[in-house]
Amino acid sequence: MKNTILSIGLFIILFICLFFADKSLVSTCNEIYVKCEEIEISLNTKDNDKAYTQSVALLRFIEKEGCIASIYVNHVDYDCLINESLRLSIYIKEKDYSEALSSLHVLRYGSRNMKDIQKTNLKNLL
Repeated sequence: MKNTILSIGLFIILFICLFFADKSLVSTCNEIYVKCEEIEISLNTKDNDKAYTQSVALLRFIEKEGCIASIYVNHVDYDCLINESLRLSIYIKEKDYSEALSSLHVLRYGSRNMKDIQKTNLKNLL
C-alpha cells in the first residue's frame, strides 16, 4: 500500500512539473517571437542602435530563461536559438541587414517550431 501511494504521489509531482515546464516553454517562445518582431520593426526603420540593444537583450533573455527549456526540449534546438541570436547581434552591429533579417526569421521559426513540437497531438505522439 505504501508503494502505491508513493508511486501515485511521484506521478502527480511529475505531472505538475511537466505542466509548469510546458507553460514556461510556451511563454518563452512567445516572448522570443514578440522580441523578434520588435527588432524587425527597428531594422525596417533603420534604427540600428535600438535594434542592436534589442538583439543583445534577446540574447540575454534566451540565456536566462533557457534553463527549463534546455532540460525540457532537445538541446540542439535551444542551442540553435542561442547561436542565431548571437549572429543576429553581430549582423546588426556590422549593418548587414539581409543576414540580420534572415537570422530573425530563423529565430522566429525555431521558437515556433519548439512550441509546436510540445503540443500534445497524434502527430507528436507517433
